[in-house]
Parts: sequence; structure tokens; C-alpha cells
Amino acid sequence: MRLTLTLLVLMACGSTTTATSAAETKSETAAAPSVVATWTGGEISSAELDGTISTELTKLKAEFVSSEHEARMNGLDAMIGEKILEAEAKKRGLEGVEALLKLEINDKVTEPTEEEIATFYKVMARRMGGRSLEEVRPAIIGEIARRATAERFEVFMGEMRDTYKVTVQLPTPEMPRIPVSADDDPFIGPEDAPVTIIQFAEFQCPYCGRAKEVVDQVMEKYEGKIKMVYRDFPLSFHDRAIPAAVAANCAGEQGQYWPMFDALMSNQRALTDADLTGHATTLKLDLDKWNTCRKDPAQAAEVQKDFEDGSRAGVQGTPAFFINGIFLNGAVPLEQFTAIIDAELAG
Repeated sequence: MRLTLTLLVLMACGSTTTATSAAETKSETAAAPSVVATWTGGEISSAELDGTISTELTKLKAEFVSSEHEARMNGLDAMIGEKILEAEAKKRGLEGVEALLKLEINDKVTEPTEEEIATFYKVMARRMGGRSLEEVRPAIIGEIARRATAERFEVFMGEMRDTYKVTVQLPTPEMPRIPVSADDDPFIGPEDAPVTIIQFAEFQCPYCGRAKEVVDQVMEKYEGKIKMVYRDFPLSFHDRAIPAAVAANCAGEQGQYWPMFDALMSNQRALTDADLTGHATTLKLDLDKWNTCRKDPAQAAEVQKDFEDGSRAGVQGTPAFFINGIFLNGAVPLEQFTAIIDAELAG
């Protein structure tokens, strides 16, 4: 095996060029005409135009700022890795980084055992297209070795960053914020928490189910610091999303919103009326009151209001999160939440 250190090359202008471009852009914006369209008897101003698409513009700015910061972080991590590996190789008197990596990575990754090969084949059998273990043995050995090498590399780089006391001072950029109301929707966490996360989701969306695991991790990691608000955003092609939302809201009328929420998110394929009644029975709800509540047109109207508020905020799919107004789209990993939350808590 041979490991080649791949260094990420940041394809971006230097700070001077970037500042110049920003200044030019600002100048161009300032020079833009205040009237962008006219017709006999009327006109449209630039301010009117921007007002009608303010949410879309904010989202685009947020995506750009986030992508730019991510690119800079990736570039910085690559540069840090290159520099500390060079320093370590020199300190040990080795002939370059490749020699260091061979010593610390390649030479420390052992060949997979027969048991490891057999287990890998069993787990991945469906992807083997019916081929026998002997037919795919070389590929399996290569894949196990690749994973072991990558894992050892990550461990070693962590050790090197600790040894060289790496600190990162790259500032987190100020993200554009979209004003979103929490309305009077259910929430968990302190009402006056420093960070409010408004989640738009629905019970039939599998990505929302996956996101719940990360949301639970967020709430545990930042216990007492997060107010998590749940707002309904039923997608048109999920026919059980609205009935499920109403069922949860009516359970909330009896103080059982979150237990019903957990039951629905954990059983997304069981959302028929019989399934919903089953959950309500398990929670020992007053079924007469619960069913009367479900028939109340105000409940469906409340779900629709959530959907409309989310649409105005630019939500187009689920799940969607607003962390103190900072938009985060989809079932993203914990790290994307923590990056924003940590910055918010740091002020």
C-alpha cells in the first residue's frame, strides 16, 4: 500500500484581490439606477424589486458566505496539514513528508484478517452482484486497506495537531438572517434560551426522521441553551402529512405533543387513521376530545399557517432550520449545527 497525501488547493483570489472585487461590487451596486423599469404611466424602483425578492436574495447571500467560509476552512486545514507534516519530517530527520507517512501510516496498517474479509463480504453481499468471495477478494482487501489507511491518517493528523498545538483564528463570517416567527408553536428548551432554532418539517418526510437524530444530539449537547420550535410544513405529495400534524397538535391539547411527535417521527410508515388512533391510545389520551379536536377546521388552518409562514421565509423542502434566523437546509450533520450555534453563543 502507498498513501499519497493529497493537498487541497484553494482556488480563490488573495485577500487584496478579494477586497478590490468587493469594493468594485459595492461601487457597482451604488451606481445601479434607482429605477429599473418604466412604462407609460408607471415605473419600478430598485428598492421595490429587491423588496419582493428579499428572502431569495438573503438566501443567496447566505449560501455564498457559507460556501466561501467552507472553502477557506478546507484550504486552511490543508495548509496546516502540509506545514506540520513538513515540520515533523524535518524534526525526525526524514527525507520528506512521504517518508513520514510511510512510517506512520503505511507501515502501521496491517493486512486484513480472513475474519475481516469474510465479515466485509457478508455485509456487502448485496452489492457484489452474486460474485463469490474468491472473485471479489482482491477488491475487498483493497477496500479494507483503504479504510484502515484513511482511519490511521485521521488519527495521526489529530496527534500532530495536538503536538504542534494548532489553533485556528479564521473568523466565522456574519451570516445573513431571515426573520422567522416562532408563532405559538410547540417548543422544547428554555423559552429565553440564547439560541432559537425554528424547524419546518413534516411527519411523512424520511429526511425529517433522520434529522430528528441530529436534533436530539443538538439538544443534548447544548442543554439549556437551545429553544427548539417545531412548525409544520406538509408537502403536497405526502397525503398523510396534514392528518399527522393535526393528530400531534391535538395531542398537544392534552399535554402530549412531544410524545406523539416522537411516536410519529419514529413510525413514518404508520400514519393511517388507525395508526394515529393507536398512538393516541398508547399515550392514554382522551380519545373523544382528541377526535373532536382533529375535526376542528382551526387545526388544519393552523397547519396551513405554518406552511405559509415557512414559504414566505423561503422554505421549499423539509427539513429546514433557522438558527437565530440563519438558514440551514436539509438533514445536515451535527457539525453544521455546531458551527453556527457555537458562533452564536460566542456572540
